[in-house]
Amino acid sequence: MILYRYVNKQLFMTTVVVTFVLVMVLVSGRFIRYLASAAVGDIDATVLFSVMAFRLPEFLQMILPLSLFIGVLLVLGRMYTDNEVVVLRACGVSQQRLIRAMAAPVAVTTLVIGFFALYVTPMADGEVSRIFEEQQGRSVLELLTPGRFHVRGSGNTYRATYAEGFDREAGSLKRVFISDFRTYADDNQSEMLTVWAETGTLIEHEGMTYLELLDGHQYSGQPGDGDFRKVLFERALVRVGEERSVPRPPQVRALSTLTLMDNLDDPEADAELQWRIALVLLVPVMTIAAIPLARVNPRQGRFGKLIPAVLLYLFYVGLIMVMRGWIEDTPRAERPFWYHTAWVHLLAILLVASLYLWPAFRARTKGVAQG
Repeated sequence: MILYRYVNKQLFMTTVVVTFVLVMVLVSGRFIRYLASAAVGDIDATVLFSVMAFRLPEFLQMILPLSLFIGVLLVLGRMYTDNEVVVLRACGVSQQRLIRAMAAPVAVTTLVIGFFALYVTPMADGEVSRIFEEQQGRSVLELLTPGRFHVRGSGNTYRATYAEGFDREAGSLKRVFISDFRTYADDNQSEMLTVWAETGTLIEHEGMTYLELLDGHQYSGQPGDGDFRKVLFERALVRVGEERSVPRPPQVRALSTLTLMDNLDDPEADAELQWRIALVLLVPVMTIAAIPLARVNPRQGRFGKLIPAVLLYLFYVGLIMVMRGWIEDTPRAERPFWYHTAWVHLLAILLVASLYLWPAFRARTKGVAQG
């Protein structure tokens, strides 16, 4: 029991530190990307932390198996370099007892990953999709920051919008500037439409969202020419939103595990279900593989086999992802029998077994050669 507590304490502390570092790296990169979208007005800055909170289970289900794997490598590698394993072997502690000592953290991590992959992450992905659906329907009044230019566009059309102020009581923008720029690829021509109005108010008409502009003027023409046309108006409507439609069905990633099991004829549903199961199996398979991979000589140092072991882990995950892509692209009726992630897990199990059998086979071969 003392050995179990010692190994588990070291493994827990190392895994937590590695998880924290990897989560910070991944969350920082994703947060910067969302922050850039908020800066250009694609999403509201107030929903950033909600989105990141819902994304956290997805991050953890990918990071925890790798963190535990690296934790085992570091803990056992240190024990080998400090000759602690030699002392344990001299006291009768076998490799099987080391495996049993790590059974508790492996079981807990497997249950956590299973809970995330099979239940929490799909529900969280559904919430993220809902948030982004709401953000796509947001109006200029909600996204525009007074005193700053708001530029959006794609392809050959761009729009710049500016408002000097915002009257929250009246729900209207003050002194609005809108400039639409469009290019035509066929004749290499361009057109610019510029509108200035004293006030702008959001209205809906026949399922479309418009900005009602009052007391303004409009300039239109081709940039570079001197024949711009000026039109004064008391009221004008500018389209600022897409036509409202029936909400799209949730993506496969947001479907519950039971729903996926009922729709295995759909290649995407089948691939998603196999991916979730693969994440659960990844923990015990690679943790058991880490025990022989952590065996190093004191002169090699505790990091002697870290990089090859991590590359092996990434190769395993890469094979699962490749198989997932093949399953998504192939209908069930046309799919070969080996288009299944079970073969990847079987290959990994055979590799793990060879890691345990290789030292005995090598010693026996040397004994026969010397005899």
